Amino acid sequence: MPGANIRRMSVTFDRRSLLIAAFLAAILPRGTWASPSLRTPRILLVCQFGTVKSPVARELLKRRAAQRGIQLAVTSRGITPQDHITPDLMKRLAADDINPAAQPLRKLSASDVAGADLVIAFDRLPPAFHPRRFEDWSDLPSMVNNYAIAREMLDARIEHLLDSIAAEH
Repeated sequence: MPGANIRRMSVTFDRRSLLIAAFLAAILPRGTWASPSLRTPRILLVCQFGTVKSPVARELLKRRAAQRGIQLAVTSRGITPQDHITPDLMKRLAADDINPAAQPLRKLSASDVAGADLVIAFDRLPPAFHPRRFEDWSDLPSMVNNYAIAREMLDARIEHLLDSIAAEH
Protein backbone atom coordinates (compact mmCIF):
# COMPACT_ATOMS: atom_id res chain seq x y z
CA MET A 1 0.00 0.00 0.00
CA PRO A 2 1.67 3.22 -1.13
CA GLY A 3 -0.35 5.39 1.30
CA ALA A 4 0.93 3.44 4.30
CA ASN A 5 4.56 4.23 3.40
CA ILE A 6 3.82 7.95 3.18
CA ARG A 7 2.11 7.90 6.56
CA ARG A 8 4.99 5.92 8.11
CA MET A 9 7.54 8.34 6.63
CA SER A 10 5.78 11.37 8.09
CA VAL A 11 5.67 9.80 11.56
CA THR A 12 9.38 8.93 11.26
CA PHE A 13 10.20 12.46 10.15
CA ASP A 14 8.27 13.95 13.07
CA ARG A 15 10.10 11.73 15.56
CA ARG A 16 13.44 12.47 13.91
CA SER A 17 12.75 16.23 14.05
CA LEU A 18 11.89 16.00 17.72
CA LEU A 19 15.05 14.02 18.46
CA ILE A 20 17.22 16.53 16.61
CA ALA A 21 15.58 19.44 18.41
CA ALA A 22 16.04 17.73 21.79
CA PHE A 23 19.68 16.97 20.97
CA LEU A 24 20.39 20.56 19.95
CA ALA A 25 18.67 21.90 23.07
CA ALA A 26 20.85 19.63 25.20
CA ILE A 27 24.18 20.59 23.62
CA LEU A 28 23.73 24.33 22.97
CA PRO A 29 25.03 26.43 25.87
CA ARG A 30 22.48 28.47 27.78
CA GLY A 31 22.76 32.21 27.46
CA THR A 32 23.71 32.20 23.78
CA TRP A 33 21.58 34.04 21.30
CA ALA A 34 18.74 32.01 19.87
CA SER A 35 18.75 31.32 16.16
CA PRO A 36 16.57 33.85 14.33
CA SER A 37 14.48 30.98 13.03
CA LEU A 38 13.77 29.82 16.59
CA ARG A 39 13.25 33.05 18.55
CA THR A 40 13.97 36.74 18.30
CA PRO A 41 16.51 37.91 20.91
CA ARG A 42 14.98 40.20 23.53
CA ILE A 43 17.04 43.16 24.70
CA LEU A 44 16.06 45.37 27.61
CA LEU A 45 17.66 48.80 28.04
CA VAL A 46 17.43 50.38 31.49
CA CYS A 47 18.27 53.85 32.77
CA GLN A 48 17.39 55.69 35.94
CA PHE A 49 14.48 57.75 34.65
CA GLY A 50 13.58 55.90 31.45
CA THR A 51 13.19 58.98 29.24
CA VAL A 52 16.65 59.69 27.82
CA LYS A 53 19.45 57.11 27.55
CA SER A 54 17.47 53.87 27.40
CA PRO A 55 14.77 55.05 24.96
CA VAL A 56 17.32 56.80 22.72
CA ALA A 57 19.42 53.62 22.69
CA ARG A 58 16.27 51.57 22.04
CA GLU A 59 15.34 53.58 18.97
CA LEU A 60 18.89 53.61 17.60
CA LEU A 61 19.32 49.87 18.21
CA LYS A 62 16.01 49.09 16.49
CA ARG A 63 16.95 51.28 13.51
CA ARG A 64 20.45 49.84 13.10
CA ALA A 65 19.27 46.25 13.55
CA ALA A 66 16.62 46.76 10.85
CA GLN A 67 19.24 48.26 8.52
CA ARG A 68 21.41 45.19 9.01
CA GLY A 69 18.53 42.72 8.73
CA ILE A 70 18.86 41.57 12.35
CA GLN A 71 15.61 40.82 14.15
CA LEU A 72 15.48 41.99 17.76
CA ALA A 73 12.79 42.76 20.30
CA VAL A 74 14.01 45.91 22.05
CA THR A 75 12.35 47.59 25.01
CA SER A 76 13.37 50.21 27.54
CA ARG A 77 12.46 50.85 31.15
CA GLY A 78 13.15 53.34 33.92
CA ILE A 79 14.18 52.43 37.44
CA THR A 80 12.35 55.51 38.79
CA PRO A 81 10.46 56.86 35.75
CA GLN A 82 10.48 60.65 35.35
CA ASP A 83 10.54 62.99 32.38
CA HIS A 84 14.07 64.38 31.98
CA ILE A 85 14.12 65.52 28.36
CA THR A 86 15.01 69.18 28.00
CA PRO A 87 13.70 71.24 25.08
CA ASP A 88 17.26 71.50 23.69
CA LEU A 89 17.74 67.72 23.82
CA MET A 90 14.35 67.20 22.21
CA LYS A 91 15.45 69.41 19.28
CA ARG A 92 18.66 67.39 18.87
CA LEU A 93 16.76 64.10 18.97
CA ALA A 94 14.20 65.36 16.45
CA ALA A 95 17.04 66.43 14.13
CA ASP A 96 18.38 62.85 14.36
CA ASP A 97 14.85 61.46 13.80
CA ILE A 98 14.77 59.82 17.23
CA ASN A 99 11.50 59.66 19.12
CA PRO A 100 12.17 58.55 22.70
CA ALA A 101 8.41 58.45 23.34
CA ALA A 102 7.84 55.80 20.64
CA GLN A 103 7.15 53.35 23.48
CA PRO A 104 5.34 54.38 26.66
CA LEU A 105 7.46 55.14 29.72
CA ARG A 106 7.29 52.18 32.11
CA LYS A 107 8.86 51.26 35.42
CA LEU A 108 11.32 48.37 35.47
CA SER A 109 9.83 45.13 36.81
CA ALA A 110 11.16 41.69 37.67
CA SER A 111 9.22 40.21 34.74
CA ASP A 112 10.96 42.65 32.35
CA VAL A 113 14.36 41.43 33.51
CA ALA A 114 13.33 37.76 33.54
CA GLY A 115 11.98 38.02 29.99
CA ALA A 116 15.14 39.59 28.53
CA ASP A 117 18.00 37.69 26.92
CA LEU A 118 20.24 40.69 27.56
CA VAL A 119 19.85 43.63 29.93
CA ILE A 120 21.92 46.73 29.20
CA ALA A 121 21.97 49.20 32.08
CA PHE A 122 22.99 52.84 31.95
CA ASP A 123 22.61 53.07 35.74
CA ARG A 124 23.06 50.63 38.58
CA LEU A 125 20.29 48.03 38.70
CA PRO A 126 18.57 47.56 42.05
CA PRO A 127 19.97 44.47 43.83
CA ALA A 128 16.67 42.58 43.50
CA PHE A 129 17.14 42.21 39.73
CA HIS A 130 19.26 39.35 38.37
CA PRO A 131 19.53 39.35 34.57
CA ARG A 132 20.77 36.19 32.87
CA ARG A 133 23.07 38.27 30.65
CA PHE A 134 24.12 41.80 31.52
CA GLU A 135 26.13 44.68 30.06
CA ASP A 136 27.03 47.78 32.04
CA TRP A 137 26.96 50.93 29.92
CA SER A 138 26.83 53.26 32.93
CA ASP A 139 29.91 55.19 31.83
CA LEU A 140 27.98 56.82 28.97
CA PRO A 141 28.04 60.60 29.54
CA SER A 142 24.88 62.60 30.06
CA MET A 143 22.94 63.09 26.83
CA VAL A 144 21.46 66.27 28.25
CA ASN A 145 24.90 67.82 28.91
CA ASN A 146 27.12 66.07 26.31
CA TYR A 147 24.85 64.87 23.51
CA ALA A 148 27.49 64.68 20.76
CA ILE A 149 29.97 62.67 22.85
CA ALA A 150 27.27 60.44 24.36
CA ARG A 151 25.77 59.78 20.92
CA GLU A 152 29.17 58.88 19.44
CA MET A 153 29.86 56.42 22.28
CA LEU A 154 26.35 54.97 22.02
CA ASP A 155 26.65 54.49 18.26
CA ALA A 156 29.92 52.59 18.70
CA ARG A 157 28.45 50.32 21.40
CA ILE A 158 25.37 49.57 19.34
CA GLU A 159 27.50 48.61 16.34
CA HIS A 160 29.66 46.37 18.53
CA LEU A 161 26.56 44.74 20.03
CA LEU A 162 25.06 44.10 16.59
CA ASP A 163 28.37 42.64 15.38
CA SER A 164 28.29 40.29 18.37
CA ILE A 165 24.69 39.24 17.74
CA ALA A 166 25.37 38.69 14.02
CA ALA A 167 28.46 36.57 14.84
CA GLU A 168 26.49 34.40 17.29
CA HIS A 169 23.86 33.70 14.64
